[in-house]
Amino acid sequence: MQNAKSVCMTVLFVLLLATAHLGAQQRVTPVQPAPAGQLPAVSQTAPATGQNTAPATDQNTAPAPAPSTYLLGPDDLIVIQGLEMEEIVNKPYRIDPEGYISVPMLGRIKAGGMTVGDFETELNQTASKYVRNPQLVASVTEFHSQPISVVGAVNLPGAQQLQGKKTLMQVISMVGGFRTDAGNRLSIARELQWGVIPLPNATTDPSGKYSVVDISISELLQGRHPQLNILIMPNDVITVHVAETVYVVGDVHKPGGFVLGEHKNMTVLQAVSMAEGIYGTSDSKHSRIIHHAADGSVRSETPVNVKMILSGKSEDLPLDGGDILFVPGSLSKKVGLKTAEAAIQTASGLAIWRF
Repeated sequence: MQNAKSVCMTVLFVLLLATAHLGAQQRVTPVQPAPAGQLPAVSQTAPATGQNTAPATDQNTAPAPAPSTYLLGPDDLIVIQGLEMEEIVNKPYRIDPEGYISVPMLGRIKAGGMTVGDFETELNQTASKYVRNPQLVASVTEFHSQPISVVGAVNLPGAQQLQGKKTLMQVISMVGGFRTDAGNRLSIARELQWGVIPLPNATTDPSGKYSVVDISISELLQGRHPQLNILIMPNDVITVHVAETVYVVGDVHKPGGFVLGEHKNMTVLQAVSMAEGIYGTSDSKHSRIIHHAADGSVRSETPVNVKMILSGKSEDLPLDGGDILFVPGSLSKKVGLKTAEAAIQTASGLAIWRF
């Protein structure tokens, strides 16, 4: 009886063990296979790459990448990005007058006089003391160490500092806009380390160091050619040329000089209109255009019949900058006019005397 009881207890114990083992197998969650074309994650650490793995920013606010030849300098603003070292990434750092930036944990790091690539190398070498294989990248959000110059017919000529990306029109606004005597064109000279100016008429100057281009101010202001509103780069020199002047002298109501403005030239009819017309005593048939060469060495005269032009019987002639339209007076007309005036005065005096 005792043996039978032991056998039953043994069988019951074995059955309990089998039941527990079967329940454990049923509770295990099966492993789901990875989707086709993907590998299951094996580490939370991102693979080391040479690319910036920081979250992408909006294209309208992203800073312009500095060229490989750009040398960082005092007052430039740098942003450091990366997946690790959250204490220092996505924060702006201003380069101090000595050419250093102060970074939490890392201390003062040399940046002035270095390219962005060289600075990144220095930055990662310093960070490697705290993080294994750091992958930090830097970008320039404000350029202050290399100014631009705007000279000529603008209201506030002089040096300006670029802060981020600026277009040509934004720079013109920074200097107070064009003066009233601004001509029809401006020119831009750019160091070739920043690339060729992206306009079809851009050329290289004789020294081979600059890309230069002329831009029509009227076309720029009209906005019909938005490609003219180019991005300005550090050390660009923008020259707004002063408008040339046409002069009208002689027997006219308002002699003087008249600025061409946005126009390249002016016609005789327009010049006479600016001078408020000619006197009745003028000898407009024998007017002439006096033209001086650019170097002032040669002077030429072109006869012009202003009377015929005013009546529409002759072709209107163009006047270039620096030209002089001379409308002579007629001596006989002036003598006749004075004689007539004297006669009128005499007759008026006699009439008053009689009364």
